[in-house]
Formats: sequence, structure tokens, C-alpha cells
Amino acid sequence: MNDFEAQLNHMLVETFNTILKYEEVSLNSILDVPVTIAEAHMIEAVGAHENNKATVSAVASQLKVSMPTATVALKKLESKGFIAKVPCMEDGRRAIVRLTDAGMRINRAHQQFHKRMVRNISRQLDGAEKGALLIALTKLSDFFKEKIDA
Repeated sequence: MNDFEAQLNHMLVETFNTILKYEEVSLNSILDVPVTIAEAHMIEAVGAHENNKATVSAVASQLKVSMPTATVALKKLESKGFIAKVPCMEDGRRAIVRLTDAGMRINRAHQQFHKRMVRNISRQLDGAEKGALLIALTKLSDFFKEKIDA
């Protein structure tokens, strides 16, 4: 690895880990129940569907995880009282998942965290830096999406 690649690797790993830790600390300070980042993202995926109703397969697809992974995670969230499962009226083999009041509260806190984080980062940058950051992050995101979709 040349110097640039070593620095880039360090910054990517450090930034990724720091964002996750910051998100976890922030959520746990807002909420009176401990929620992992994976749980918060699963809750977000359920809440993102129209009328707060999603299928397990839709959540799995949205998060790019396997059906068994989504099923296990959603069962855990159900046992914690964050989601509820009901049989699908059109297809009894499928279940509809929706957020409970507790799940909606976690989802709102998670959304609020992201708004504050982005706002605070944005305030640290001037116009040129914002443009450069968006260009670089778009290229970075496209690179990783391409690797996943390949």
C-alpha cells in the first residue's frame, strides 16, 4: 500500500467505526431502552414502508440481508415489543410487520440523530468543501454498490 492508500484505509475504517459508535451512544442517551445499531436500522426499514406495513422479504431486500437474517432479527424485535407481526390478508403464508408505539419512538429518535449529525457536519464545511465531499462520497458509494451488485 502506498501512503495515500494506507491513509485512506485508516480513515475509512476509523470513520465507519466512529460513526457507528457515535450513533449507538447518541441513541442510547436519547432512549431509555438499549437498542443496537442493527436493531435501529431494522426498525427504520420496517418504518420506511407505506402505512408502516412491510413484509419480511421487503425488509431483507431493503437491507440487503438474507431472509433468515431478517427473520431472526425481526423475531428479536418482536420479543422486545418494537414490532408486531400479523398474517397477510392476501397470502396467509406471509406476515406483515409493523412498528409498535415503542418501535415508532425508536425510529423517530434514529431519524432525529441522522438529521442532527448531518446538520452538524454541514455546518463545519464551506460551499466548496460540501461539493467536494458529496462528489467523493458519491463515487465511494457507487464503488461499493457496484461490488455488492456484481
